[in-house]
Amino acid sequence: MEVNPQELINILKDKITLYEHLGIEFITFRSHEVHFKVALEKSKNHKGTAFGGSQYAVAVLSAYALVLAGLKERNIPTENIVIAKGEIQYLRPVETDFEVICKFPSSEEEEEFYKTLQSKGKVRGIIQSHIVADGGSLKSSLKGDFVVKL
Repeated sequence: MEVNPQELINILKDKITLYEHLGIEFITFRSHEVHFKVALEKSKNHKGTAFGGSQYAVAVLSAYALVLAGLKERNIPTENIVIAKGEIQYLRPVETDFEVICKFPSSEEEEEFYKTLQSKGKVRGIIQSHIVADGGSLKSSLKGDFVVKL
């Protein structure tokens, strides 16, 4: 079932109060890929670059959104998604508006994630998000260990 991206955005606005403050504009919001733009103005630090905490927040939010889209597309009745552990690498300063891209490594891993959830009532898996700017230059990368329960 194809899910309306605006419905998903409304869920994020309702459930993740930080969402409204991050300056996010979605490009793609589907179960296999979440891709959005973030306004630097909403996340500047004292150096005029993107604050590390903001980068972490949008990277985690992108993975949450990816899983949320997958749950809704498959009619799995839960929004119980949490990050158990997150590790981010800040590779280069982010000096402009930037983009966040999150997707499963493969369609097979995506399907296995949701099959495990449905059969066991719980799933734990690694999801990666990447922050890019300046024509696709990788700026930071999050490796998040996410848990979803029915």
